[in-house]
Amino acid sequence: MQPFRFIQCGDLHLGAPFHYLKSIGKSVDQAVALATYRSFEAIVDWAIEERVQAFLITGDAYNSKDHNLEAQVRFVRAVERLAEARIPVYMVQGNHDPAESWRAQITLPENVHVFSSKQVQRFPLMVNNLEIGGIYGMSCGEGNETTNFAKQYKAFESDDFSIAVMHGTVGAATENSEVKINTSVGPCNVSDLTEAAMDYWAIGHIHKRQIVNEEPYVVYAGNPQGLHKKERGPKGAYLVSVSNNGHCELEFKETCAIRFERATIDISSLKNEADMMEMIRHKKDMLRNNLKKPVLLEIVLTGTGALHRLCAQEDVRQMWLADSQEEDKGRSVFIMPYVIVDETSPAIDLEERRKLSDMVGDYLSAYDETIHHDVTNIRAILAERPEFKRLGRYADFLSDEVLSRAARRAEIEGVTKLMGANDED
Repeated sequence: MQPFRFIQCGDLHLGAPFHYLKSIGKSVDQAVALATYRSFEAIVDWAIEERVQAFLITGDAYNSKDHNLEAQVRFVRAVERLAEARIPVYMVQGNHDPAESWRAQITLPENVHVFSSKQVQRFPLMVNNLEIGGIYGMSCGEGNETTNFAKQYKAFESDDFSIAVMHGTVGAATENSEVKINTSVGPCNVSDLTEAAMDYWAIGHIHKRQIVNEEPYVVYAGNPQGLHKKERGPKGAYLVSVSNNGHCELEFKETCAIRFERATIDISSLKNEADMMEMIRHKKDMLRNNLKKPVLLEIVLTGTGALHRLCAQEDVRQMWLADSQEEDKGRSVFIMPYVIVDETSPAIDLEERRKLSDMVGDYLSAYDETIHHDVTNIRAILAERPEFKRLGRYADFLSDEVLSRAARRAEIEGVTKLMGANDED
């Protein structure tokens, strides 16, 4: 068999906004607006540089059914560059850009092969003008499909090498966003994939990069650009090299234009605000030197120390945030904090206080009986409140993380107030 190479990417979400990120400054806002496009362009550059024989897109090229015209124009320009390099593109449509929603406002170049949503379709896998196998795929037709697409795939016995392209969920559904919703699409199991006799499964939909199986390879490349704080770290695409005996070697390359990162600061050794600002600068400089690319940074304050009371004040944290943001405005390689989260604790042994029969002990006992960080219980309590019912669809934004943080804050603030830690009568 002729050896060959291909690129696997997916979940481009071109033109997608960064969830829950407020405007920070002109240069940062512009970089954010272009991030998904820049990431895809970097993958295209890589494919042309490596002279690959195929370019696979595993769904969700766009972010929504009503994808904007700019996203379409930028996508077509990118794949036209691949056409000039004689690199064919094979793509399925995902739940965010299902087949029913595509509009022929801009014609795709002839090198782009979009798989049908009606049935599994096969395109010949060509290497040096020889057909060595097939590339199989099936697009999502109507968004969040519940059909097991994988059962419809079956490789030709004559194939030297078979590649399956799919947008779906292998195994248990994975949470893709901060809002806890079931986004399972095309649910299937590894056994469904192995029965299809494919040599390689290129899967999209789950934004976390992972190799689910190796014989055959079942691979999620993840999304090439993180879209919110849970999508931290390097994001990119895979270059897959297939040898003459069918052995696959995978190389990951980071292509994201902006990284989401988290920095933790233990306040135990910090004595005043100057120490805090210096520690924030230190964390930023470490990221700037190590990553050498723009970063959107979540800062989490932990531990126990003299600054706990200040850390617990929202207005104080907002002041620290604004000062730190100002330092990086105008930088092309910015390390821009977008939130400072307080997870510090007062100098109180809560477990020992629980054992005492006083007002603080009674408060903690009542807390344990009703809440004690049980998110399910918290949601049940909230559901009975008339205020919660008025939230409507905005209630979806109360993620487990938000509720757990609120419960922890209630525990600590209740104790500190009862103990007079805020100097109140």
